Amino acid sequence: MEATSAPVIDSHVHVWDPAVLNYAWLSEAPHLNRPFLPEHLPHMAANIRAAIFVQADCRDDQALKEVDWVSGLRAGWPQLAGIVAFAPISRGDAVGQDLDQLLERPLVRGVRQLFQDRDESFMLHPATLAGARQVAASGLVFDACIRARQLAALAEFARCVPDLLIVLDHMGKPPVASGELTAWRSGMQELARQENVVVKISGVGAEADPHRALAPQALPFIQETLHLFGAERCMIGSDCPVSLTSPAAYQDWITIVDKAMAGASDSERGSVSHRTAARVYQLRDDAGQTATNQEKD
Repeated sequence: MEATSAPVIDSHVHVWDPAVLNYAWLSEAPHLNRPFLPEHLPHMAANIRAAIFVQADCRDDQALKEVDWVSGLRAGWPQLAGIVAFAPISRGDAVGQDLDQLLERPLVRGVRQLFQDRDESFMLHPATLAGARQVAASGLVFDACIRARQLAALAEFARCVPDLLIVLDHMGKPPVASGELTAWRSGMQELARQENVVVKISGVGAEADPHRALAPQALPFIQETLHLFGAERCMIGSDCPVSLTSPAAYQDWITIVDKAMAGASDSERGSVSHRTAARVYQLRDDAGQTATNQEKD
């Protein structure tokens, strides 16, 4: 997975401009409270085949505007291959109207409504489950952004909506800084039993101790994720610019994931670097063929 060899699909990037859309959370993150545009992303200089933009938590009523704004950046961002948009699945069947509008935007491949600061009752509420079934029926995937304490609830959510393909963001935000694996591992074991769940190996930088080297903190969690889910259900993501902001940090992250896969086959490495993301997000090349159909490695 070195930048000079295997292709990489970055399954989780953000861009934003506070002058265009409203992001309330940026007021609590002054180091991020400025425009981050494609030219500011470190992967623009790396061998990144494609990138998936994930909604950046702007004001809910600006969801379509965010999709249209990001889509408009594609002329200067050729790696942009798909968008995970905001959709209020907690509205139940009524979210179908939102999904219809999103499906008119050709880059939309999935949706997300943040669960990370909600309790289990929100995730498992009948209305939320009804909305999730609407997402499944639409053919879109659902990105689930949760915290480690919510893994068991997400496993129940996945059991309740077996036709929905769920992408767990950031390995469930494990306690990387403390290195405490036990509770997180138990939740991931339960989640891995749900065959409709895949995982993004991403976001670790935001959970790590910034005063210590990232690799020793991250490797046990990446290796356990790969062990539980298998390479065919894992994909790499950067979470730029929240977790990574510099080209050096970006390449370091790719190298860390590569190190976690010591002993893996070329096929397994290809799954994590690009094939799982291409399959899950139904990425297509200019000829209209799925990216996975083009890969023979």
